[in-house]
Amino acid sequence: MKFESTNLLPYPSTDAPAAPGSDETLDLGRVFSALRRKALLILAITLATGAVAGLRAKLSPPTYSAAFEILIQPPRGEAQVASELTGQPPQANDSLLSLDDQVRILTSPGVIEPVITKVKAENLPICSAVFSAPANSASLQVDPLEICYELIRKQLNIQLTEAPKNNNAQASRIFRSQFVGSTPEEVQRIAEMIAQRFLDYGLETRQRDIQQGIAFLDDKLPEVRTQVDTLQKELEALRQNNNLITPESRGTQLTGQINTYESEYLNVLVELEGTLNLYESLQSQLATRPQDQAVSPVLSENARYQALIQELLRLDSEISAASTLFLDASPDLQALKEQRQNLLQLLAREGSNAQQELSLQLDGLATREAALRQTLESLNVEVDSLAAVARQFTDLDRELLIATENLTQLLARRETLQIEAAQRELPWELITPPTLTISNSSLPRNVALGVVLGFLLGVGIALVLDAQKDVLYTPGDLKRITPVPILGIIPHSSVVETGYDEAYLLSLYQVAMASSSKRGPSPHSNGSSPPDGLHSFREAFRSLAANLQRINAEKPVKSLVISSADDQVADSTTAAYLAWAIAEMGKRVLLVDADFRFPHLHNFLELPNKKGLSNILAGELELKQVIKRSPIEPNLFVLTAGSATSDPVRLLSSSRIQQFIAKTEGYFDLIIYDAPPFAEYADASLIAAEASGLTLVSNLGTVKSTQLEQALEKLWISKIPLVGLIAKEYAVKGALLPIG
Repeated sequence: MKFESTNLLPYPSTDAPAAPGSDETLDLGRVFSALRRKALLILAITLATGAVAGLRAKLSPPTYSAAFEILIQPPRGEAQVASELTGQPPQANDSLLSLDDQVRILTSPGVIEPVITKVKAENLPICSAVFSAPANSASLQVDPLEICYELIRKQLNIQLTEAPKNNNAQASRIFRSQFVGSTPEEVQRIAEMIAQRFLDYGLETRQRDIQQGIAFLDDKLPEVRTQVDTLQKELEALRQNNNLITPESRGTQLTGQINTYESEYLNVLVELEGTLNLYESLQSQLATRPQDQAVSPVLSENARYQALIQELLRLDSEISAASTLFLDASPDLQALKEQRQNLLQLLAREGSNAQQELSLQLDGLATREAALRQTLESLNVEVDSLAAVARQFTDLDRELLIATENLTQLLARRETLQIEAAQRELPWELITPPTLTISNSSLPRNVALGVVLGFLLGVGIALVLDAQKDVLYTPGDLKRITPVPILGIIPHSSVVETGYDEAYLLSLYQVAMASSSKRGPSPHSNGSSPPDGLHSFREAFRSLAANLQRINAEKPVKSLVISSADDQVADSTTAAYLAWAIAEMGKRVLLVDADFRFPHLHNFLELPNKKGLSNILAGELELKQVIKRSPIEPNLFVLTAGSATSDPVRLLSSSRIQQFIAKTEGYFDLIIYDAPPFAEYADASLIAAEASGLTLVSNLGTVKSTQLEQALEKLWISKIPLVGLIAKEYAVKGALLPIG
């Protein structure tokens, strides 16, 4: 009868969900477990490394070093001159070199070369072997100066005394240099040479910068002088061509003239218009009115005309008086009238003269108006042309001012640089002179560092070795590989490993050792009781038995195959103790040794194996002829493997195994088959295909993840229901029963 619950189907390792502590995260528990297992290796590596470090510190000779500090001023010269001329602030790269660049310059062959020359001249030990070697020596294929430079450069260290705390803070310009060597005299002497060379280099750098600045000014001054002369000539020509000193003064003069002429022009226009009105009025009156009745302002202001009017008025009075006395034909009256007619002619002639005078005055005013208008037009044209001249004059004057200021600055700066070039003051300052120090290797510190390094190295090696072994040590490792439930965890028991509890198992299965019907362990041959260390071991099997019964209450497991996931380990004690624990719960249990290849159960329980399962499957015997019942536990039965067979696979593939399983499931509540390793042989899969399910025993500490994954994959391919896993805690390899 097959158990078909989907909960018992195996899970392929590729589809298993990631469990907590999988490879995606760091499982500290696994790491610490690996370190505990490799504690001796880690301790050995730690002690060895610490010993080597201590020995090296003990045998190392003292180290001599001489250190000095120099304040390095920022470079000056052409960059600052150009900055002053352009009016732009200097760039950081123009005024300050970075620490790396400064160190690279100070340690360059060009700077160190004078030191090498002095070292050679004084025949100091650091390079004496190089310079004293024969010219055809193979070691001198490279220039000796280059070899000596490399030797000095390796022993010279330059760094800032204080690094900037942040990127915005200005870096310190105090450099600390240290030279390390094997003899105190040589170290002190070379450090003094290097310090003096750095100071000389600072002065050379300053002088070079100053000379570069002077050269820059010498190149720039002729160009600026030429520019000033050209601008002055253009400005002078502009003044001469336009007859002016400055556009401002000429503009002021033209403005005054224009204002004066405009005022005069307006007055002429007003006078011309008034005179024209008088002329037209006089002309109209002289043409339409009698001479004595004309009232033009021009005639009113004419004395002669007014005298004639007065004379005419007098004659009119006389004629009026004479007309009362004389007749019209009277000579006296006629004489008066004739005299009056003569006066009228005189008035007409005087009016015509006045009109001619106004006409002449109008002609004069018109001529004056035209002259003024022409003058204003010429002045306005001159003003328009003055605007362009003023703009040109302003541009030239501004350019001349800038060029003159540049020339003045260049001359002043050149004079300053010439004064600085004559000075020999050192720009760099030696804050701390070369000071010799002797340092010995610290034994405690070296040992401590060696111990720490050895510990880290040992931890790394231990983790690498543990990872390469690919062995599962804890139930967590099993959960990491597969989500298949762990039915029980069997603790490690040294008592079981040494066979101390074999008498108790024998009392369960051997009739000869039956003494009473009570349950529980019987005393041993020496009268002692089983040790208390077996209590947790047995309780683990009772818990395992309970978990098996709770897997599926509706369709309980009737037949269970127990096999090992480890190819090289067979563990019959698991099947025996599980059968006993379930039998204790009142279930009729049949324990079957189904390992035809390497049967162990009969040897372990000291039972005869001439007849057993193989004889039943071969049709030679019936179940009741070979089954054995425990006299101590009436619910517990055992069936050994029987006589050896040459082809276990053919025997298990016959229909008799199906009949046997079906028949025994009708007699017993649970049949437990102790089968050979599942991944190594097909026996377990053939039995499990007809049984309710299979349980894999994983011996932690020996089973590998690849073995378990292969077993699970085989189960998934064969569609064999997997009830769960049984984890046995890590034990020494000798305690397990080897196959064969």
